Amino acid sequence: MNLKLIPIIVLLLCLSGGIVFGSVVGKITGEITDADTDQPVVGATVSVKDTDMGAVADQDGIYTVHNVPVGTYTLEITSVGFATVEISNVEVSADLASYHDMAMSSKAADIGTTIRVTAERPMVIKDKVASIQIIRDDELLAMPTRGFEDVVGIQSGVVAAVQSFRGGNRSRREYTNTPELFIRGGRPSEVAFYVDGHSQQDPLTGTSTGNISNNAIKEISVISGGFPVEYGHVTSGIVNVITQSGGDKLSGTAEVVTDQVYDQNWYSATLGGPIPGLEKAFFFGSIERRYHRDRRPSAVTSDVLPGSPDRLPNNSLSGWSYSGKLDYNLNPNIKVALSGVASVDRWNRFQPTRLFESEHNQFFEDKNHGFVLRWTHTLDAKTFYNLSAGLHVTERFSGDGIHRKDIWDYGRPDGNPTSDGEALFRKWDDWFPAVFDSIDPNTGDSVFHDSITPIEYDTRWVITDTGTTNGVYWADSSQYSFRINDEGQVYDDYLKRKSSYIGIKGDMTKELNREHTIKAGFEFNRHTLRYYNHLRPVLVYQGYQQYGNINRYGYDEWGNESDDEGWRNEAKNPMDFALYLQDRIEYQGLIVTAGVRFDMFDYKGTRLRNADTPLNPDSLGFPGKPPDDGTAQTLEQADLEDSETFTRVSPRLGVAFPVSDRTQMRVSYGKFFQRPNLEDLYVGFEFMEYQLLGSGYYTDWGNPNLEPPKTTAYEVGMTHQLGDNTSFDVNIFYRDVSGLIQTVDQPSTPNSFGTFRNQDYGTIKGLEFNLKMRRTRNIMADLKYTLSYANGTGSFNTELRNVAWVKGIPPKHTAPLEFDQRHKLVGIIDLRFGKAQGPRLGDYYVLENFGINILTRAASGSPYTPSQIYNEPTTGSVSPIPNDVRNSMNRPWTFRIDLKMERAFELGDYRIAPYLWVMNLLDRDNVVNVWEGTGKAESSGYLETGAGQDFVAAYSTPSDNQGLTGEEKYLIAQQPATNYDIPRQILFGLRVSF
Repeated sequence: MNLKLIPIIVLLLCLSGGIVFGSVVGKITGEITDADTDQPVVGATVSVKDTDMGAVADQDGIYTVHNVPVGTYTLEITSVGFATVEISNVEVSADLASYHDMAMSSKAADIGTTIRVTAERPMVIKDKVASIQIIRDDELLAMPTRGFEDVVGIQSGVVAAVQSFRGGNRSRREYTNTPELFIRGGRPSEVAFYVDGHSQQDPLTGTSTGNISNNAIKEISVISGGFPVEYGHVTSGIVNVITQSGGDKLSGTAEVVTDQVYDQNWYSATLGGPIPGLEKAFFFGSIERRYHRDRRPSAVTSDVLPGSPDRLPNNSLSGWSYSGKLDYNLNPNIKVALSGVASVDRWNRFQPTRLFESEHNQFFEDKNHGFVLRWTHTLDAKTFYNLSAGLHVTERFSGDGIHRKDIWDYGRPDGNPTSDGEALFRKWDDWFPAVFDSIDPNTGDSVFHDSITPIEYDTRWVITDTGTTNGVYWADSSQYSFRINDEGQVYDDYLKRKSSYIGIKGDMTKELNREHTIKAGFEFNRHTLRYYNHLRPVLVYQGYQQYGNINRYGYDEWGNESDDEGWRNEAKNPMDFALYLQDRIEYQGLIVTAGVRFDMFDYKGTRLRNADTPLNPDSLGFPGKPPDDGTAQTLEQADLEDSETFTRVSPRLGVAFPVSDRTQMRVSYGKFFQRPNLEDLYVGFEFMEYQLLGSGYYTDWGNPNLEPPKTTAYEVGMTHQLGDNTSFDVNIFYRDVSGLIQTVDQPSTPNSFGTFRNQDYGTIKGLEFNLKMRRTRNIMADLKYTLSYANGTGSFNTELRNVAWVKGIPPKHTAPLEFDQRHKLVGIIDLRFGKAQGPRLGDYYVLENFGINILTRAASGSPYTPSQIYNEPTTGSVSPIPNDVRNSMNRPWTFRIDLKMERAFELGDYRIAPYLWVMNLLDRDNVVNVWEGTGKAESSGYLETGAGQDFVAAYSTPSDNQGLTGEEKYLIAQQPATNYDIPRQILFGLRVSF
């Protein structure tokens, strides 16, 4: 090996990387024959133009170009005594082979000429051994969607939840700004997201909050079954996004999208091309700015909210996305690529109960950034290896919409207002001059502030020195101030978390012979996890002695990152390691991928030695502890033990074989394991001690004993080409899932507590059908249908928190999961005319460079549990009484048509494309949530009951400055905007490219 390469390899190994790496390459293969004799053309040279890649046909005329990055290429085929052939539009997708056979002409008249052929997208993918759906950049830009989550949401087997499900009390609900995705009945955390081969997920929660511009995407592939062995930590589906790369010519785009009603705006730009001064070196960069006054409007906003506004209040978003890539070919055999993605989003979540004090709506800040350095070395025509290394960091903050990160501003010495008099809405500012009466904690004297208005601020010292009162330690608060005149209810939860992981991956591929190609690899990842959740920040004025309200690790008591917190609150550093081996077998059209994966999960945590008496596990007595009664008052490090290291082996098999030249069958089987969300494994032991001694409220915390949930999946599929331009694809799948995480109550002395166990299980089965017509006479069409049955004992990991709280009995039998969608239909029609195409008036082509894409979707509603009519909209504590078995009824069907219409103009090297984008063209009021007592979105039915009539009578006159009677307020409360999908939205866009 060249000694100059050693420092580069060491650098690659030392840099950090994503949790796992997905594939970003495919291959090109085919057979070269003589057009006259049909004999193989031995030694024909196949070159991928404008690259260093190529191959030579063997004695049977077979050639294979390995390790080809995703993209579109032109092949040049040459041989002595034959005409040169160029095949353009050769598309390569991740994990797949692109097959291109060619018959070469040896006629004298053709010698010295170049025969040009344009490849068409195949209707049958020959080596498709799993369910994979591919969306390329031209399709993405044509569709009326924005963001890769929207595109994934319309694929077969995917349920996209535009609003969070109402069912279940999920105390640690992970809200995301983009649609929540469920693939083949799996939980959101069971979906793996990759961008340029590295993971975009937060390992703490399993969700992805990253964003990337449409203009920066080259290809999106969605794998929903039969995952190759290189993919770990995934049991439901894989979303693999490949970004654009620079080419030999400088190119770029600029785009603006906006509307006038909901004030939704996107501004994006890209630039790519060769790097000056370097041969075979390219760059690409992308930036996008997003601003939405109402990030997701409701179809009934003007009907529900007082004053008939156009936008939901304080439901905004402000964000940026960045991506970049550098590609450098050191020589024909060695390539280095550095890529990075980053995004930041600051957004508010509209909450119907905060309608009159929406400025306190929950606020989020999501930050993501990651970098990957990839080294590819081709040792010979049949052998190459990759080394990858990178870094990815995910951060989230969540808190009150006004006070945000200023935790001291949350303090409420005089209490946090709760609700209005009718217990329908959270308390708001009265907006009247008022008299504020408080007690000076030092003197005990009354303090009066006259004529306070909501825009005024007062400061005061809670206490001037450090001391104790009734055993509670007070902090010196003279440096802090509180908004004592804000009568609105503060959002009483303050969350900060940060997860970063470093890692490396290596793999080697060797074509042993035409029948066997071996791929072997490894990956190693080390995480650093930090978590800070103040459950009662309104009590912050009492000082840090309120630590029992703070679950933290990797942060100090005030929420600052710290690595000096000792064993009670130190940051967590779990690790995982994997080895995998796969053989790709090709024999007379039969393709088999057989592999095995070994995973090791080391949580690097500590757990209770005895959950029954956690503070005195041996009941023998340590120094300063009582001997037998289990009522010790402190948690000691000796009460804990190291968590277990788990190892798992995952065999996987995929088979594809031709039934005829137009029909392919496939079968896949595999076992898949996924490490639990790391948030479910850990807890700050200071917080644990307080909870064990009795906190006054019920919560749950992590358990490092959790085993990786297991999925066993089976699939049978077929693709058949009906004609030259039409094919259909059908899949039948079955998944058996066990060991899913769920909240349970752990009996314990001195107090029971909530934790997590591998308790839930389920079965998912279904059928997917896809009818596709590639572009014929300017029209392309795609029809997708999914039939699915997703059943289990629990839909989310904290769904049974209330059951655990009241010491109830968890479900023993499966029922439809909350995201079980029985029927889903998606239809796409794309009509597009190129240059000098379409109707003609004289010398003018009316529809030249015109295109319209129409996206139609219909879906049955998700299930819910019917209950007796009760006061559902109230903010008070109520419990439903079920009328039937769990999740036995369904919400209504939804139906929506979106379209995107554009007309491009060419001015020299510039292409200018203005377009119109319409969502929910028919302005249909699609219901996404209902009241469980009536099954309706607009009425809970409570006002029609005797208790409801008593409520109307009791609040027949306005009780506050809103000027609304109890009945009027109830009518607003029972028709929340979040029960409906979006209204008709009309946006205008302009894209300029060169």
